[in-house]
Amino acid sequence: MELIHFLLGIFVCITGLFVFLTENPVHSVLFLILTFFNSSGILLLLNAEFLALIFVIVYVGAIAVLFLFVVMMLNIKVSSTNNISYTPFAFLLSILLIIQIFLFLEKSFTSWNF
Repeated sequence: MELIHFLLGIFVCITGLFVFLTENPVHSVLFLILTFFNSSGILLLLNAEFLALIFVIVYVGAIAVLFLFVVMMLNIKVSSTNNISYTPFAFLLSILLIIQIFLFLEKSFTSWNF
């Protein structure tokens, strides 16, 4: 159970990162939908079925589909005018953020006695 929770958390982080890193806006919205499904899977594992269904119905069913509809109607041309790649910088910052979160959680929960 913890392994599935850990894998879904990793998938949420990866797909959330791909929302910003993809150049195609349609692919970005599809990664956003996948992020919402993964986070609703985490909520299902935490026995919060109502919140998981609300995530799927409200976010995927309404907001993400609306984003997808707007992006497809705008007919955005993908242009590569910027030759600078920010991917290594974003990857380094995301690793530093994950390390800080783990250190904070370790410091917060090691003093608790259950």
